[in-house]
Amino acid sequence: MDFQVSALKWRPQKFAQMVGQEPIIRTLQNAIKSDRVAHAYLFSGARGVGKTTTARVFAKALNCENGPSPEPCDTCINCEEIRMGRSMDVTEVDGASNNGVAEVRELIEKVKYSATSCRYKVYVIDEVHMLSKSAFNALLKTLEEPPPKVVFIFATTELIKIPETILSRCQCFEYKALSREQVAEQLGLICKEEGISVDPTSLRQIAKSGGGSMRDSQSFLDQAIAFCGSEINSEAVETVLGAVSQDVLESFCQNLADGNAPGLIEKIQEIVRSGKDLNIFCRDLMEFIRDLILIQSGAKAEILSNASGRDTSEIKALAGKLESDRLRQSFSVLAKAEEDMRRSPLPQLIFEMAAIRLTDVRPYRDIGGLIEQINQLEDDLPAPAPAPSVQVAPPPPSRPPVESAPSQPVETVPRQPNPEPTVVASEPLPDRVEEPVETLKPPPNIGDWESRWRQAVADLCKKKPNFKLYLGSCRAEFEAPAKLIINVADSMTLLRLKDSANFDLIKEFVNKFFGASVQIELIEKKTLKTEEPTISQNIDGDNGELKEYNNEGGYQNDIQIIQDAIDIFGGKVIR
Repeated sequence: MDFQVSALKWRPQKFAQMVGQEPIIRTLQNAIKSDRVAHAYLFSGARGVGKTTTARVFAKALNCENGPSPEPCDTCINCEEIRMGRSMDVTEVDGASNNGVAEVRELIEKVKYSATSCRYKVYVIDEVHMLSKSAFNALLKTLEEPPPKVVFIFATTELIKIPETILSRCQCFEYKALSREQVAEQLGLICKEEGISVDPTSLRQIAKSGGGSMRDSQSFLDQAIAFCGSEINSEAVETVLGAVSQDVLESFCQNLADGNAPGLIEKIQEIVRSGKDLNIFCRDLMEFIRDLILIQSGAKAEILSNASGRDTSEIKALAGKLESDRLRQSFSVLAKAEEDMRRSPLPQLIFEMAAIRLTDVRPYRDIGGLIEQINQLEDDLPAPAPAPSVQVAPPPPSRPPVESAPSQPVETVPRQPNPEPTVVASEPLPDRVEEPVETLKPPPNIGDWESRWRQAVADLCKKKPNFKLYLGSCRAEFEAPAKLIINVADSMTLLRLKDSANFDLIKEFVNKFFGASVQIELIEKKTLKTEEPTISQNIDGDNGELKEYNNEGGYQNDIQIIQDAIDIFGGKVIR
C-alpha cells in the first residue's frame, strides 16, 4: 500500500475518535437521537480543527445501515462507501473550484431526486465562502425549502464572507482551536501506533508549532519522522521546525534584564547562523514574555506555554528582575516587529532594531508616589532662619529747586461755566515724548472743550450731512478768554462756512455745547500754536462719529485733493 500522510491515515472515522469540539459533537448526536436533524448546517473555524471530518462522520451517522445512529458503525456498505468517497447520495463539493451559478444550478437539479441507496442525501460544500454572490442567491430558495431527506453541510474558514441570508437559514457551529495538550496527546498516540520513540518535550514543540491545528501538527510530525527516523528528540525537532530552545529564550531575556544591547545582537546573529527562523523566534519570545507576565500575576505553572513540564524556578527568578510595565511594553514592541517582519524582505534588520528598542524601554513611574516623596522631603527640611531686620535710613534732604531762566508769562484761559452737556469720552491723543517740567508748555487746545467740539460737529453732521465735507478737514483751537478759532484748509470751504445760513447753524451748535458767550472765528490755513502733531478730524459716514488721524502720513480729504488740482492746472470750480 502506498504511503499515506498522518493527516489522512489517522483521520477520525467516528465521533469517539475526534479530538476536541465536544459541545458540537454532543449537539449533533442528540439531534440524531431525538430525530431533530436540520436541513442545513454551517461549520466555521480555523484550518485543521475538524470541520470537514465532522461533516463526513455526521453523514455516515445519518445513513448507517444500523441507524440513524449517534455513532456510525463504520463497517456497513453505506459507511464504507462514504469513507471511500464513492457514495452516490453523499456529495462533497469544493467551493473554491465550483463557485459559479452553473455549478449551483446543476446541484439544485440533482437535489430534486430522492436518495438511491442511503437514507439522506447529504451535500458537503467545503470553503463555501468562495461561492460568488450570484451562486449564493441561486441557492437561497432551495436552502430555505429543500426537499425531504436532504441535508446541506457548509464548511468555511472565513465566516465573515458568508451572506446573512445564508446564515439565517443554517444552524451555525464555530470550531475552536485545539489546545496543545490535546494535540500532543493525539500525536503521542500516533507515534505509539507507528512505533516511533518520541519524548514529551518534542511533542509539545510540535504541538506548539501547529498553532492549534491538528492537520498542521501532523504534517510537522511527518517532517520530524522523516528527519529523525524512529527516534525523535527535541534538538532534531528544533532543527526541523526552525524553533529555538527554552534556554535560548531565557538567555535572551537575561540580557534584556541586564540592558546588554551587544549581547542581544550577538544572540540574534547566533540564531540566524544556526539556521533558525527569526519569525518563529519572535513569536516564541512573545509567548515567553507572556509567561513572565503571568508569573508576576501569580498564575499557576500549568497554564504557561513555555514552562510546561520544566522547572519554573529559573523563570520565576527572571520574572523578578523585570518590571511588569517593562514586560508589557516589550510585548507591544515585539508584536509590531513580528508584523513588520512578515512583510519585509529584511526581517533580521527589523528584529535587531526592535531588540535595541527593548533596551530603551523603561517602567512607568507612579506620579502620585513621586509627589508624596517630594512633599515628605519638604516636610523634612529645616525651617528657614528668620531674615535679619533691615534698618531703613532716613531719606536724604531734598535738593533746593533749581532756578530756571525767566520765561514769558503764559496766558491762562479762564474756565467758563458750562451748561449740562452730554459728556463724551475723548479719544486718546498720539503718544509723545515728555519733556522736563520746566520747559513743558501745555497747548491751549487741550481741555474738555475738545470733546465738546467733536460732539458739536457730530450732531451738526447728523442734522446736515453736507457738513461732513466742510468740517472734515477743519481744525479748531480755543483761545482766551472765550474764542473758538476754526482753521479751514482751503478758501472754497471757507466761503461755504461763511455763508450766513451755514454760519448760523455752526453758531447754534457751538452755543449749545459752549455757551452763548463763545465767539467763533473762521480763518484759512492758520498754524496752531502747539508744537504737537496736529490732528485732522474726519466724520464717519455711517454713525456720524469722528475719526482722528495723525497729520504725518495720515488722512487727506477729497476737498484738499480738488483744491490741489485747481492750483496745479489753473482751473475753477463750476459746481
